[in-house]
Amino acid sequence: MSVSKIVNYALYSFVLLYALIYFIYIFFINAAHASISLMSISALLLPFILLLFFQWISWKYTDRHNKRKLKIRFIVITCLGFALLFFCVVLLGVYEYESSFTAERWLNDDEGRVYLVEDLMNEHELIGMTKEEVFTLLGSPTETEYFKEEDNVVYYLGAERGIIRIDSEWLVIWFDGSDKALKYELRTD
Repeated sequence: MSVSKIVNYALYSFVLLYALIYFIYIFFINAAHASISLMSISALLLPFILLLFFQWISWKYTDRHNKRKLKIRFIVITCLGFALLFFCVVLLGVYEYESSFTAERWLNDDEGRVYLVEDLMNEHELIGMTKEEVFTLLGSPTETEYFKEEDNVVYYLGAERGIIRIDSEWLVIWFDGSDKALKYELRTD
């Protein structure tokens, strides 16, 4: 078997692996409600860079007697590879937008709060807020006996994050005697 055929088989094998990797990425992004970060973009770019590298190797070691066919193959594989990359980046952007805290989103989507709570904790200093300020920001607490104590309020966040979503997540905020928030925790039932 010639080097040209071996290189082409390796390229086609990597193209199949590439597609599988991106379908796994899509599944993971949807399941974890992942958002844009340096790590997520790096993980998305690495297979695409490897795809371009494998194509360059293939171009270098393939007989060039049919340049038009090689160019078309290069363009098709690159466009399909880029389409999968672009789709994943758009999906990350959508989840990034959906995980941005706003009082309106918090109040209107009880099940989606689980994705808003990280942004809430990063953007709003809950500790030191009065009970009235917390209620203004987050609305009335959830009526539940879960984690309920005399000096706290509990907010239902939705089904726990992750691939297997069995339990629920809750935000528990404790107050001192003067109704100022002392601490808060995310809990799972």
